[in-house]
Amino acid sequence: MEQTSIQKLLEIVPPYPGIRIFHISDRETLLSRTIFDFCEERDYEYDLMAMDSAFQNRLEKEGIEAETFDWKKHRYNKHAKLYDYVFVSIDPSKIADWPLFLKKIYMIMKNSAKLLLFLPPKESTERFEALLEAGNFVAINPIDLFSDYRLLSAQKMHGWGIYDFK
Repeated sequence: MEQTSIQKLLEIVPPYPGIRIFHISDRETLLSRTIFDFCEERDYEYDLMAMDSAFQNRLEKEGIEAETFDWKKHRYNKHAKLYDYVFVSIDPSKIADWPLFLKKIYMIMKNSAKLLLFLPPKESTERFEALLEAGNFVAINPIDLFSDYRLLSAQKMHGWGIYDFK
């Protein structure tokens, strides 16, 4: 992952006060560091969730605040916060129930919030596009910025309710 590509991606975040970013990660400290610094510079809120305590410790050694992510929680956010941007940079195979995972992500997003899903380069985006569409996400598009990731962008639309997966 290249620093310049991450910075270019972060240009989608407008310079408004009070932006909240939620990030679930398991491997990419450069992405986490760049978003952390970006949020610090702009006084945005950044809630970073590490997939395990070893990754959390690695992040914290680099001065990046993180919490260990808990799959079993009813809601992934804390203090009932809603987020403007959600970054997901984890190994897709670690998610056993993608529909439930996306439902919980959807619940913590503000109306019109963006989801940015980082996938391995060999991973087919068609499956994830279908999952996102089934989860009431719209404006699902690939973003071609990274050579080592496939990136999908999706949006929660204003007024769309929580769905029920069968």
